[in-house]
Amino acid sequence: MRTRMAIQLCAGLAVTLTCLSAIAAETNEPELRALVSKIVQAWESMDIAKVDPYYAVDFNLTFFDIAPLKYANWAEYRTGVQKMFFEPNRSLKFTVQNDLRVRRHGQLAWATFTFGADVVSKQGASTHLEGRWTLILERRKVGWVVVHEHVSVPPPGS
Repeated sequence: MRTRMAIQLCAGLAVTLTCLSAIAAETNEPELRALVSKIVQAWESMDIAKVDPYYAVDFNLTFFDIAPLKYANWAEYRTGVQKMFFEPNRSLKFTVQNDLRVRRHGQLAWATFTFGADVVSKQGASTHLEGRWTLILERRKVGWVVVHEHVSVPPPGS
């Protein structure tokens, strides 16, 4: 009788924990979607100091961007983006498409979406890009931070 009761108790506890985990994952989705929006807005500001709080500064985290192929850590990424995108341009506007997907598993989450980007150079030339963006986030003491990012555009004509 005690064994049967112990098994039922364990089974009930397992079901409860599974349900609570699913509820926690669902309740984080709006928070993570809002965070993605804040990250995109920070990039649009073209002020790297506004982007910094959203990214982990660990020395061994890789970030992939449109150009160059990769950055070995946040320090390289922030310097490269400043030089490649912020300095030569006057404005940057992203339109996140309606395909934003956010998933969470424990202390990790990822977001994927496509976007349109309108860039205006300091000389006034306008460029439009269609691209894809993936963010890998980790929940740390300071909150969710990006630990890996991949931004790319398809080859012309594809």
